Amino acid sequence: MRNNKNQRKSYFPLAQLRRCCWKAAFAGSLLITTTAAASSAPASQALVNKFALDAYCSEAQSKSTSLADGNLSYKGVAELASNRALLEHPSIYRDSAGWKFRIVAILDQYGDEPTSQLCNEKPGPQS
Repeated sequence: MRNNKNQRKSYFPLAQLRRCCWKAAFAGSLLITTTAAASSAPASQALVNKFALDAYCSEAQSKSTSLADGNLSYKGVAELASNRALLEHPSIYRDSAGWKFRIVAILDQYGDEPTSQLCNEKPGPQS
């Protein structure tokens, strides 16, 4: 009996070592994947900004009367634009909240600049 217990004890640390190494290998692969995604981020971020601004400008143009009347705020346009961007580019963000965050961030960069000038600038790669 004593031999069986000793054998179990000797295998137990080996199993823990295997589990530990597997976790380390998995974490390492995640790190490599994340690093690779981050290295291509600048070009894709500019394209995402372009998509966000295109969606915003499309909604601002289609709702220009409501905006001029004061029946719709720019925050409301950002909400509509985030829904539009999600429909047009569903693989970038999984819900409209990500798009809304991006659109509002872009609008914050431009401050009080009129929408007509903002929508003519089209940041990012031109297609």
